[in-house]
Amino acid sequence: MHVLLIENNNLDQSESLLGNLKDQGYQVVTSFTPEAAVETTKTLWPNLIVFNSTNTPFSLASFQQAIDEMQLNIPYLVVGDKTIATQIGADTILVAPGKLQQLTQGLKKATATQKNRFVRLPGLTLDCYRHQVLRDGQIYSLTPKEFKLLYLLVSRHDTILSRKTIMQEVWETDYLGDTRTLDVHIRWIREKIEENPSRPQRLITIRGTGYRFTLNPE
Repeated sequence: MHVLLIENNNLDQSESLLGNLKDQGYQVVTSFTPEAAVETTKTLWPNLIVFNSTNTPFSLASFQQAIDEMQLNIPYLVVGDKTIATQIGADTILVAPGKLQQLTQGLKKATATQKNRFVRLPGLTLDCYRHQVLRDGQIYSLTPKEFKLLYLLVSRHDTILSRKTIMQEVWETDYLGDTRTLDVHIRWIREKIEENPSRPQRLITIRGTGYRFTLNPE
């Protein structure tokens, strides 16, 4: 799970949540301003946003609206006292400062809906909930068939998949008389995941056989 932690950069070790989150196995990126938090959300697609209100000079609302406009539906966990309760939405989890067990339980509850949501690859993130791809800070939407095809190739990365296998699993047919539909979908996907679709580095054609998705493009 990737967590975006927003807190004051002047907090001492006992006040910061960075160490605790890392100790619990989360991949953590920290932002100290609303602008940085929005930019990180755009480029990272975190599973969870944690806002540590301890001695933080800005309010939750100062960045929450901008993040919500991205429509990523990323859950929030806010660490603060009851005075901050009026700022948070119904779906936001509020945890009291210093309550480590409560924090752990809140994190588990907040991330429960995020399991298996993102497939994170070098330079590429696939959102399995919204059928979108993030590449170089740009978001690309996938049709249901495009997503099913790309997910199949990614899940069996570095393996050559025959045209027959792909047609069976994506289009649920054994008919191979015309695979132009497959070729067209491959081209559409390359336009979204490749820097140069005419010279693909990720989605490779294996002539006479099928296709292979590689995790480490040259």
